[in-house]
Parts: sequence; C-alpha cells; structure tokens
Amino acid sequence: MLEGRGGNAGRRIEGDSVMADALNGAFSSLVTGVVEGVRPYLWWLVLLGVAGAVGWVAGWVWWLRRARTALGCRTVVDLVPSRDFDPSAEEIGRHAARLARVQVAAGWLPRRASGVRMRHWSDGGRLAARLEGPAQSAGLLQLPSFPDMEVLEAGRVGGAVRPVRFVGVAPLAKDREETP
Repeated sequence: MLEGRGGNAGRRIEGDSVMADALNGAFSSLVTGVVEGVRPYLWWLVLLGVAGAVGWVAGWVWWLRRARTALGCRTVVDLVPSRDFDPSAEEIGRHAARLARVQVAAGWLPRRASGVRMRHWSDGGRLAARLEGPAQSAGLLQLPSFPDMEVLEAGRVGGAVRPVRFVGVAPLAKDREETP
C-alpha cells in the first residue's frame, strides 16, 4: 500500500484494481470483437484505402496541370497615363480594390495562377504600368481605373511564364544584409 501526504489520498483501494481489471477485460473483448468482425472485410478496407490514395494523387496532378495551363494563358493590359495624371487617394483605393477582386473574378483557379502581376516602367519620362492576370478576369483588368489613364490591351501571354530578370546585376548573398 502507498501512503500519501493527505492520509487516504495516495492509498490504493482494493476495489480500484477489481474495477481496472474489469475495464481492461471489457476493452480487450471489444477490440477482439471489432477485429474479428472486420477480418472478413479487410481486403475491402485495403482496396478502399488504395483507391482513396490514387484518387487524391490524381486530383493533385489535375490541380497542378490546371495551374500550369492557367499560367500559360494570361491576359496583359497596359496602363499609360496622360500628362495631367494626378490620382487622388480615393482613385488609388478604388484601383487597389479592383485588383483585389481579380482573384475572385478568375473563378476556381489555383492560388498561384490567379494572382495579378504588376510591372512598372518609364515610357518617355512618364510612368506606365502593365497588368498581367488570369484570362478569365480580362474584363475586370480592362476596366479604366483612372480618368487620365489610357487602357491598352497588349494581348495574351502564351507559352512559359517568363520570370523577372535583372540584366547585369549580381544577386545579393542571402547571409549579407544590404546597407543603405
């Protein structure tokens, strides 16, 4: 017998061992009954597991191919501002909200294929932008956002996705911090 600090708190009562033995016996008989009941259908359960795994892998491959197809067929829109272009904060907010809705307008696409790529460059001393997004949301990308900006459809991007490259600039080392 064990003695605890509080008198009977640490003592083992003989009725506890009888109850524990009864629960262990009931649990083991339950497990035995389930195993014996499932044994004739075991090959069906294995077949169901294999079919589920094959279905999951097939769905995953389909989703990856869907993303690759969507990335290969994107629409491109150029935004060229006029000389008097001076947007207000409200116009910039509306433009940002419209770009945020592109993913919803694209429909049921993988996340990596439903994003918008925005590129900026200087066109004759004026800042211009190019929006590239899913083909399903071309109508939303072509809507004019600002009153003093011209929207030009540049077409659709076909083939492989072209990454952004900086020509003549060596990449920074990952362990080195950039100093201003």
